[in-house]
Amino acid sequence: MSKPTPDSEPKPAFQVLERTFGILEVFTEARPEWSTTDIARAQHLPVPTAHRILAALKRLGYVSQHEETRRFRLGVGALSLGERARAVADLRPVAIGPLRRLSDATGETALLTVLTPERDRSVCLERVETPQPLRLSVQPGRQLPMHAGASQKVLLAFMPADDIERLIAQPLERFCQSTITNPQALRRELAAIRARGWASSYEETNVGVWGIAVPVLSDADVVCAVGIAGPSPRLSVERVRQDVGLVHDAAAAIGRALGLKAPPISAAEVRIGPAAARERSHA
Repeated sequence: MSKPTPDSEPKPAFQVLERTFGILEVFTEARPEWSTTDIARAQHLPVPTAHRILAALKRLGYVSQHEETRRFRLGVGALSLGERARAVADLRPVAIGPLRRLSDATGETALLTVLTPERDRSVCLERVETPQPLRLSVQPGRQLPMHAGASQKVLLAFMPADDIERLIAQPLERFCQSTITNPQALRRELAAIRARGWASSYEETNVGVWGIAVPVLSDADVVCAVGIAGPSPRLSVERVRQDVGLVHDAAAAIGRALGLKAPPISAAEVRIGPAAARERSHA
């Protein structure tokens, strides 16, 4: 019998990945609960190996274990991952119509922003540019850190608490004078965003650029952000008070099409512009 070539031999890391996904795939609607021994037998694994993988999946929330029977079933983490995957897969064709209407109604560039697979940055999934000669141009695929900009902050604000703290613990890079780089100031900003249901920014990622954004939520997580961005000469409190309702309408339309939701918003106290940005970044 021929000896396996190095390329044909499974690498340890890939072998663990294959075994992990194999274990997750045994959970079906017909058979939602499994014991460790049954999983090991079904996947042709040693019982200790199956036990170690299940323990790791349990720590991460991808499986849960019944206290009395000790049997496993899919956990909240797996359900949340499935919700995000379904939503993101359907997002582009569903979102393009509401984004076009949003851009037409506001006269600004409309943006659809999601999390990267690592959940540590945002990525522009789609955008509709305004025909105005002075406009913000954002290329789909552009990534930004989560602490700077309206779309990024609204995604961060509605992420699970553990994810928020993980990201705030990292260095908060300054891009402009108004970028929030103080962890405590950022926590206060995120709490305010959750309370009013939308985020605003002024010169946090680029000089002369402002933006507002509303999230689209599943039951367990944030799925995407819908926003507009434009040059500061067209910024006014009156405009933002009107436009945030239009952004919310677009986010709600996308949410309804996917079985998701946009949170209720309050625009009673609109704070955006140089003074508000200085207050947020230096609080």
